[in-house]
Amino acid sequence: MWTRSVLLPWILFILIFRSILCQELPKLNPLSLPESLSINSRARLLCVASSGDQPIDFQWLKDGVLLSSGKIEQLDEWTSSLTINPLSLEHIGNYTCKASNTIGANYVTAPLFVTAPPQWVIEPSDLQIRAGKSAVLHCSAEGSPKVKISWKRKSAESHQNLLTVLSGDNFHVHENGSLLISNAQKSKGGTYVCEASNGIGSGLQKSIELIIFESPVVERIVDHVTVERGQTAYLSCLARGDPPLSFEWLRDHISLSDRPGISERISFSELPSLQNTQFTISIINTKPADEGLYSCLARNEFGSDEKDVRLMLVERPQPPQSVELVDIWSRSVRIRWSSPNNGNSPILSYTVEYWTNPGGHWNITVSSSSSSAIIRGLKPFTTYNYHVWASNSVGDSDPSQQSHFRTAKEEPSAPPVDVRVEDKGSKFVRLSWKPPPRGDWNGELGGYFVGYRQKASSLPETFNTVEADETNSYHYMLRGLRLGTEYLITVRAFNEVGNGPPSEEILIRTHDKESLPHPILLVQDIGSTFIQVKWNTVDEFKSSISGYTIHYRKSGDKWNEISIPDAYQHAYTLTNLDPGLPYQIYLTSHGYTGISEPSEIATVRTSPEAIFQPTPPSSQVQPAVDDVTQILYIVVPVAVATVIIVIVIVSACVYVYSKRPLPPSHTYGDLPASKNFSYMHTAPRHRDIPITISGNNVMRYGSPYSTVPLTRPEQEDDEPIYESVVGDTLRKIKERSFDDDFKISNATIV
Repeated sequence: MWTRSVLLPWILFILIFRSILCQELPKLNPLSLPESLSINSRARLLCVASSGDQPIDFQWLKDGVLLSSGKIEQLDEWTSSLTINPLSLEHIGNYTCKASNTIGANYVTAPLFVTAPPQWVIEPSDLQIRAGKSAVLHCSAEGSPKVKISWKRKSAESHQNLLTVLSGDNFHVHENGSLLISNAQKSKGGTYVCEASNGIGSGLQKSIELIIFESPVVERIVDHVTVERGQTAYLSCLARGDPPLSFEWLRDHISLSDRPGISERISFSELPSLQNTQFTISIINTKPADEGLYSCLARNEFGSDEKDVRLMLVERPQPPQSVELVDIWSRSVRIRWSSPNNGNSPILSYTVEYWTNPGGHWNITVSSSSSSAIIRGLKPFTTYNYHVWASNSVGDSDPSQQSHFRTAKEEPSAPPVDVRVEDKGSKFVRLSWKPPPRGDWNGELGGYFVGYRQKASSLPETFNTVEADETNSYHYMLRGLRLGTEYLITVRAFNEVGNGPPSEEILIRTHDKESLPHPILLVQDIGSTFIQVKWNTVDEFKSSISGYTIHYRKSGDKWNEISIPDAYQHAYTLTNLDPGLPYQIYLTSHGYTGISEPSEIATVRTSPEAIFQPTPPSSQVQPAVDDVTQILYIVVPVAVATVIIVIVIVSACVYVYSKRPLPPSHTYGDLPASKNFSYMHTAPRHRDIPITISGNNVMRYGSPYSTVPLTRPEQEDDEPIYESVVGDTLRKIKERSFDDDFKISNATIV
């Protein structure tokens, strides 16, 4: 009994499991559809189960959604059908047949495609818009396959064939087929054609007219017009729009033609152009009552528009006041002023004009909120004139009173030019250069630094100083160099502020062989048209010398050379010179060892032209007396007699003055240490000292002397005493008690 109760459940489980394993899911045949179905036709889909355990339940789905429309029939226990009649574009999709039984479900899917020619969804229509607005031309169609929309146009200005409209140039075709025309102008108007096609049938086509009209648009040329009182005022506006276009000027909404007191002073004008028309009124002899707001009104059949223009009567401002120079630098200054009367119109700007004579004119403009201006880009140590004027909407004021300033000094901004090596030897180099351009001095030049260093050395440059003079070219003898050595040489100018940039480095190499020593050049005699020189050489080298060369020139001119082949000649007279001019002279000797170092350059000024021309030494030919000198034989004696009388009178006065009793003299060491005494040393500025030497070496010197104001302790502050600071030097000059040689500017007078 117990055994039967245990086995019975197992037997039932085995039977149920076997029945389940023996059941079968429905097996479906593929759905069959015609290849080409057109709209409004009929379609029937059959779903057939070829096998499977009954009962089988059939369902139909479209695109995964259970169908509730259409005719669904169960033909038998193995077959179901779906009938669609008539077909439309909505029926396009994927259809699925689902067959299920107690075991499960099976599916079969097939696409349904329907062809349809295009049909209008939104049919295009004519459109009328205002110029400048955006136009949207709607065109939409549906069909299967998908309908393609295209646009073509024929402009109103031409009669050409239709042109395809593409996106761009203010055109844009949307995906839905609509055509957008941005900022439509009259040129975009005309006939537009919308075409819809999908390859089925002949397609659709619709022509429309786009009319772009232009209502009046008034534009102001200016917002306000300012005119001086009593002058003629011109008020204008620009208007565009479809013709006919009329205009009218109003003030306070009343036509100017109807306003008494002004209508007789007004005239109207009209100036048409391709784009617009300019309407202008002119009001002569303007008065304060004419100030106000004027309206320009334009009309056509599509509407009207107006704009306002304000008329203001103003005057020019007064000149700026209290113009003064506040700060001054080397390349900029700051100028300040106070605001003047603005002439009933706000000042718009101030203009500072400055100029040089000779030179150019420049100006800078600052805003009306500024009462000062900085002028930049000036040249150092340069005098400028300047004045200031104010500007408003009417015009410019008269300039302020003219003033001037000089910019501060600055170190030279350019190097010397034409730096070159004119000669070189074993231990010397003769350099020449010209000053920097005058505009780059930035002050008076004090001189030049000649810098040199050995190329192979790391030591800094050594500088020699050359003082500036009035000449336009400089020559310098750089001595003490080593034999056969390479040197780098530069020249830079300096003034009291500092030194300027150096010139480009010049690479030179001294000679490898020892040169002859330089001759000693002496100036022996000077006339108005001649200079006599002599020279000495070292005795031990005389046998090596075969001749000499004299180099001379007027300051600034090219060098001239005179060759002297006689080694025993030691004097020469330069003739046919110009009177009263400085000449530069130096000498070189030459022999079998080469050319010697040049002598020091002597700068000598010929005497002014005299009545009685001294005779040159007999070794040279005496220059002929020209016609001018002969004429002076008559004129000059009278002048000389007058000069002699003046000299006698002055000499007598000097003698009497020198005999007056003087307080005890003090030497420099005894000068009182008083706060009222200042001592200043001044470096010489020139090398040229005008000398007059006549024949037989008789020298005539002037009697220059320098004085220094002294204040003795026992005297009043306002009672200066003058003492000579020349001393023994002046007495030696007068008494000729000095040595045989007297050196002046590197020349020795004998």
